[in-house]
Amino acid sequence: MKTFKQFREGYGKAALLGTSALLGGLTYLKKRFDPVGNERKKFQQKKKEKYEKLSGTQGQGYFD
Repeated sequence: MKTFKQFREGYGKAALLGTSALLGGLTYLKKRFDPVGNERKKFQQKKKEKYEKLSGTQGQGYFD
């Protein structure tokens, strides 16, 4: 049988692992299912391409 101190140590480790797994899962979901962020990226990419076409530069502007 575990002592109270051993039980607390094990519980803390389990809570830490659970928290890190939860944060990792939320990060994955945000990357995968972020419609607003994805639309913003598409919009910014279009603006970047338009700017590069007009200015004749690539990879040197505001959008990089």
